[in-house]
Amino acid sequence: MPDFTPTQGRYLSYIHAYTSGFGTPPAESEIAEAMGVSPPSVHQMMKTLEKKNLIRRTPREARSIEILVDRSDIPPWTGGPWTGGPITRTVTQWVMRRPRSSKRTVSASAQSVQKQLQKIYVFKITLVRSKPLVWRRIETRDVTLGNLHEQIQTAMGWTNSHMHQFEIGGQRYTDPRFLDDEFGDFGARDYSDITISKLVDRYGSKLTMHYEYDFGDGWEHKVVLEKTTEAEAKTKYPRCTAGKCACPPEDVGGVYGYADFLLVISDPEHPDHEDLMEWGGPFDPKHFDHHEATRAMQLGLPAW
Repeated sequence: MPDFTPTQGRYLSYIHAYTSGFGTPPAESEIAEAMGVSPPSVHQMMKTLEKKNLIRRTPREARSIEILVDRSDIPPWTGGPWTGGPITRTVTQWVMRRPRSSKRTVSASAQSVQKQLQKIYVFKITLVRSKPLVWRRIETRDVTLGNLHEQIQTAMGWTNSHMHQFEIGGQRYTDPRFLDDEFGDFGARDYSDITISKLVDRYGSKLTMHYEYDFGDGWEHKVVLEKTTEAEAKTKYPRCTAGKCACPPEDVGGVYGYADFLLVISDPEHPDHEDLMEWGGPFDPKHFDHHEATRAMQLGLPAW
């Protein structure tokens, strides 16, 4: 008998059915939707399945789940336990729609909205205590903290595989999906309706935020509003205009684990050198291209 629980069997069943139907493994977000759980729960389950040698994934590569169990041992997919879980694909993209032309006089509130859309916020994002220092400068229109989270992830080079939160003025804000009972009450509030402009109105033009990603590794970022300017004609936002050094690999162990990682991969004689090179692949800590970061920001986060 295969060594997995009924719950783990349901996950394997969905992954197998999805892969058979579409010819590619599912994203973690699609698994979460089908199973009726949050994305972080799925991510933890993927780690468990990997540790039990039930699946294999390629580091830093989306849709790379490979089932290692004999297919005859996997139960048939009959739908998720909560929603019915149909096998569907999720494709997301950001779309900006032009307002319909109208001869009517533009209202004062509409003029205010249009004026706000012309504002561009310039942030500097610094990975705290990183050596070499990793930082990015980004430009964005007025967006929610949820959107800003996506921009930080893509500009930095993270993969959105872990929980995150903002801390501003002593208050923590996070994705509402992290506020389920299974995560406990860690004192954060839903950031869905919190926009940059609201924060500037409350905290002023020198707005400073603390952004933490992956509570295990504890990647801390200082996010500082450097200035507010006007949108440039024929320029697409958001964008990254400057930065330095590569983003550390996911799950490397925080800033101190990253320092050890750099030491090992730079020393071919180190006993762990070969294993880390196989895990992390060729890695240049000084590499950064703001054009690549901009493309990632405008493409948006992959579906997980």
